[in-house]
Amino acid sequence: MIGIDIEQISRFEHWTDEGYKRVFAESEIEYAKRFEDSLEHFCGFFCVKEAFVKALDDDGISYSQIEVLHNENGKPYIHRTKYIDSILCEHFANKIDISISHCKDYAVAVVIVE
Repeated sequence: MIGIDIEQISRFEHWTDEGYKRVFAESEIEYAKRFEDSLEHFCGFFCVKEAFVKALDDDGISYSQIEVLHNENGKPYIHRTKYIDSILCEHFANKIDISISHCKDYAVAVVIVE
């Protein structure tokens, strides 16, 4: 199963900290805010969440429970929590691969669930 999402980064210009906390994990907020171009990172994380939901065709998934982390080489991945594992089990899947890219105006993410 595959999902893709693209968003305009400017969409996140007026988000408040409260808005971020409703959608993003604390680790994602901390990560994005380390960068001058934090909106690109927030937008990329949001695209991963959208693409994950699209891949599974399941709009009941909580965005705040989808947490994007980075491995020691900087590659992003979806953190495998009990919540994520239960969703994968419901969809007879066990593997998630993601890719995120962003530029000045847009961010995009692809999620493959097998």
